[in-house]
Amino acid sequence: MRKARPVLVTVFLLAILMPLQGETYTQCYGPLALAESYFEFDYLVRLAVHFGNLSDLPDNIVCCRAATPGESPIEVPIYAYNLHEGITGIEFTVESNDSIADFVPAHCFCIHQKDVCKYTDYWCIDLQLCTCEMICGPVLVGHVVVIPVSGADPLFIDLVPNRQTHQMLASDVHGREHNVFSPHHGGYIGDGFLYACQEPICEEPNSPVLDFDASMGHVCAVRLAWRAGGGNRTVIRFRTDQYPTGYEDGELAIEIATIPGRTYLFYHTHFPTEHYLYYKAFSITRDAAGDVVNNSFVECSSVDCLLATCVNATEESSWGSIKKQFTE
Repeated sequence: MRKARPVLVTVFLLAILMPLQGETYTQCYGPLALAESYFEFDYLVRLAVHFGNLSDLPDNIVCCRAATPGESPIEVPIYAYNLHEGITGIEFTVESNDSIADFVPAHCFCIHQKDVCKYTDYWCIDLQLCTCEMICGPVLVGHVVVIPVSGADPLFIDLVPNRQTHQMLASDVHGREHNVFSPHHGGYIGDGFLYACQEPICEEPNSPVLDFDASMGHVCAVRLAWRAGGGNRTVIRFRTDQYPTGYEDGELAIEIATIPGRTYLFYHTHFPTEHYLYYKAFSITRDAAGDVVNNSFVECSSVDCLLATCVNATEESSWGSIKKQFTE
């Protein structure tokens, strides 16, 4: 029976939460705690049923709402976030205990493959979505359209791996594939539901650094400006071949104590010139011992790239203007 599924899922989660011999689990992601190497690096795209505003993500996900008598069709919004430099495709399956009629993509998402199916006591739609351009997060992916026929209350929507490919993946702008999951297990409409719209088992990462900007200043310095994320420190790292994949990858530009929401400015020196510098900013939390206890969400607004070129200060600027760049 379908009603037994939450128990089976609970048993499954308990099984994967138990460490395997020889593995060290360095990061806890929602209901999953797997070896970091399993995901290649700290990059797990989040997928969520969310009835709130875009600006609420990722800190305030509204994954349930009251039912409206006679409402038909019912449109359930699906959002994606923690997209790092952006994604170009995503695949997953939507399940419900009432009739799923369609999925309507939003923005630049388009349907590559879609398959609607019905089982004894639930409906599903398998989706493989492409995009017309790089998509940054948080973003509305689209709406699941449900035509109520069973009178189910609550009506739940779950987000699971694609039944055709057995994968729940997003493709990034570099052509790599990364695992996707829904930390709240979808959502519901109506009365409370045990399985859907639950609080994540593990603490989610900090909200991302925003408005990050890298630009060449005078002399030989890169001007870095940003708005701090939800952690107590900002880590900015860079590479010359691609964006850093985590807060320990690449070369360190700066790590500094920051207050969430405040803006900061730093001039980065001592870097390879005549190279592209790929910067990524992370909002981490360190405890009193200096250990990292929470990682960072990352969006397109947390990264930037520029060609590092140094000019002859005596030809380009006066000492007064150079000094002003470093003291303003």
